[in-house]
Amino acid sequence: MILETFLISIMSFANFVFYPLVIGTIIAVIIEQIFRATGDEEDLKAVKNVTIAMGIRKYLWRQAWLFNIIWFVGYAILLIVNRPGQQAMPDMIWQG
Repeated sequence: MILETFLISIMSFANFVFYPLVIGTIIAVIIEQIFRATGDEEDLKAVKNVTIAMGIRKYLWRQAWLFNIIWFVGYAILLIVNRPGQQAMPDMIWQG
C-alpha cells in the first residue's frame, strides 16, 4: 500500500513537471532559431547567445525525457505490483 502511494506520488510529480518542460523546450527551440537567423557567425556575442540558447534547449529536452522515463517505469512497476492473482478454474465438467 505504501509502495503504491509512493509510486503514484512520484508519477503525479513527473506528469506535473513533464508538460512545462516540453513547452519550455519548444520555446527554447524558437528562441534558438531566432538567434541563429538574426546573428552573424563572426559576431562573438551572437555565437554566445546561440550557444546559451542551445544549452538551455538541450537541458530542457533531457529533463523532459528523464521525467517521461520515470513516469513509464513507475507505471510498469504499478502494473506488476497490482497484477491480480491467478484465479482457480471452476470444476464445471463434473457438475452435470
